[in-house]
Order: sequence, then structure tokens, then C-alpha cells
Amino acid sequence: MSTMSASTGESSTRGLRAIGTAGTLLALAILGTSMLLRLATFFGADGHAISTLSPGLEGALRLAHRLAASSVGLLAIYAVVLCWTRRPLPSHVVKPVAWMVATTVFLAVIGPLTSGYQLAAGTVSNVVGGMLLLMAFGWLQESVNFDASMRKSADPLLRTTIFIFLLHVATGAATSATEMHGVRWFAFLHLGTALLSTMFIGATLWSRRDEPLLAGRVVAATSLLTTQLALGLTLLSLGARPTWLAFLHGMLSPLLALVLVSLAVSDSTIRKPIRSFEPQ
Repeated sequence: MSTMSASTGESSTRGLRAIGTAGTLLALAILGTSMLLRLATFFGADGHAISTLSPGLEGALRLAHRLAASSVGLLAIYAVVLCWTRRPLPSHVVKPVAWMVATTVFLAVIGPLTSGYQLAAGTVSNVVGGMLLLMAFGWLQESVNFDASMRKSADPLLRTTIFIFLLHVATGAATSATEMHGVRWFAFLHLGTALLSTMFIGATLWSRRDEPLLAGRVVAATSLLTTQLALGLTLLSLGARPTWLAFLHGMLSPLLALVLVSLAVSDSTIRKPIRSFEPQ
């Protein structure tokens, strides 16, 4: 019986880790293709959206976006089936799966609102939802690698930092969406949230500067934050903003989000890697 339980636990761990890894890559693809399509779009005099990309590249990006979104839906279904058939699983594994499913449903519901980029609120909701989906997959991938038998209370500073960072991402999406319609003042709001987000992320990283087990994550977050700030200031200084530069600046946010999630999981669990967990 114990051998069977250990085998089941190992199988569950592998399955959930695979879901987390594949989902993270697919969510990055969803965010990346969506961002590039949006940044390369403007509205003509007749009010219709026009892409600056070649028809072939635009079609390939839209196909990749649809395939990635469909695959995420299948992963969400698989995760629910796995959690149900292997129940009861630890709560630190079930929670990210619940977030994953919720954000997948949310993105599917608001999908029609993002067509044609006519509604800025739809674009912002789509970007924030995509970020939450990415973070849920990253959360799941990180959680199955740690023993959560002893949990600490969540760090209020880190939780606030993640919230402010998502707010900053939302203002960035709003800046991009409204700029298509000739509205540019959102850029100042985005700059303000950038300063606030930098302060909180900096404080979070500084408080963990002496923790050897987190050194890699701290260095990664510092590098991503510094590079994103440099690219953001470069974009502000340019009259015409190159699509590739804006895309590179924007894609650093999902990577930074994954590092913040990794820090959050490491903070709330005992930092001892485990091979598998067994059904209780």
C-alpha cells in the first residue's frame, strides 16, 4: 500500500510539474503574441484597426495565439481531472490550480471584448488576466518542488509589491490601448506606477539581500527591473517608438512576475526540495 501511495504521489508530482512548465511557456506565448499584435496596430481614418505587420506574420501570430490559448484550456481541464482523481492533494497545490482555472474561464469570457481593440477596458482586462494566468502556472510549478508541511505567514510587503506591480502592468496596457485612439496622458500614469512599483520591488529585494537561498532570484529580479527601467526611459525619450523596443520592454514584465511568484512561494514554504507528495 505504501509503495502504491508513493508511486501515486510521484505520478501526481510529475503531472502537476509538467502542467506548470507547459502552462508557463504557453502563457508567455499568449502574452507575447497578443502584445506584438497590439503594438503593431493603429487606427486608420475610417476607424478600422490596421496592422503594420505583413499579412503572413500577422496570420502566423494569430494562429499561434489561438493554439496556445486552446492548449491552456486543455491543460486546465487536465489539472482539474488530476486534482480530482488524486484527491486529497495539498492545499498549496490546489490553490494555484484553482487560480489557473478561474483565469482561463475569465479570459475565455472576455475574449469577444478584445476583438478589434475598440474597448480599452477589454484590452487591459485581457493583459492582466494573462499575467494572472502566467503567475498561476508559475506558482504551481514552484509549489510542487517545496515541502509545505510547515508554512509561514505571507510577507505583507511582497503581497503588496505584487499587487502594485500588476497595477503597473495594467496602466501599461491602458497606455498602449488608448494610444491607438490618440489618447496619450495614460503614459504619465504608467510612469507614476513605474516609480511606485520600482520602490516596492526594490524594498522587497533589499530585504532578502542576505538570504543565500534567494540570491539567484534577487539577482534575476534586479537585472530584469533595471533593464526594463532603462528601456522604458529610452521609449519616453523617443518621438517615434519602435515596435520591437516597446515589445522587448513589455515582455520583461511577465519574466519579472515569474521571479516575484518564485520569491513568494519560497517565502511561504519551508525551503527544502521534495521529490513527491503522497495523497493523505
